[in-house]
Amino acid sequence: MNNLNYIQEYYLCAINSKGTIPLLKEMEIQVCFLAGILMELIEKNYVNYDEKKRFIVNKADNDLKDYQKMLYKKIAEFKKPKDAKGILDYYLLGFSQKEFKEMLTCIGVSLFKLDLTEELQQQGMRKNKTYYVPKPEAVTLVIEKLRAELLEEGVITDETVCLAALLDKSRLIQDYFSKIEAKALKVRLQEIRQSDAYASIKEMLDYIEMLIAAMIAITAVNSAVS
Repeated sequence: MNNLNYIQEYYLCAINSKGTIPLLKEMEIQVCFLAGILMELIEKNYVNYDEKKRFIVNKADNDLKDYQKMLYKKIAEFKKPKDAKGILDYYLLGFSQKEFKEMLTCIGVSLFKLDLTEELQQQGMRKNKTYYVPKPEAVTLVIEKLRAELLEEGVITDETVCLAALLDKSRLIQDYFSKIEAKALKVRLQEIRQSDAYASIKEMLDYIEMLIAAMIAITAVNSAVS
């Protein structure tokens, strides 16, 4: 599991047995997927943001996974740079949701190649649809790693902190940990957030919260209009 990015690990925990996002947590999970992929691109210095916090490409996409490349290319194609709200608007509202689903499928395929997901075929009105369902044993390995690093005495990697933050902000922690463990994880994340040793991770946590707040605002406005 060491060769996985934290978004791939997040996919294993966030996608249900139907190969889709749980409906009751759909908004938060969608936002966390986008936030995580953006952060992966920023960490690799493929994408940066300007003084107005708008995202711009920084170098050629020579060493990106396919799902990262999809977001990278879209950022490069925008006629005008978009900030976080603009990217959320594009992917999660209207017809562009199709592109978001294609990006998720791409993550599922990357895990299928590693034998960590299974293909699920469903017959649609016009054509069959393929979903990629996380294998239970793969999910268990991810959760055990989280438990070992954050709740025990393991070495805490930046990737593990990012994954825990994504699970927390999308309300998935309670799906895998007891109430006592979930509370301990939240306390641990807060300690990390206040530690100078994890300054870059603090940015990640702040960023996810900002995106979720932006998405809630967008959803509220659209609901009021309709």
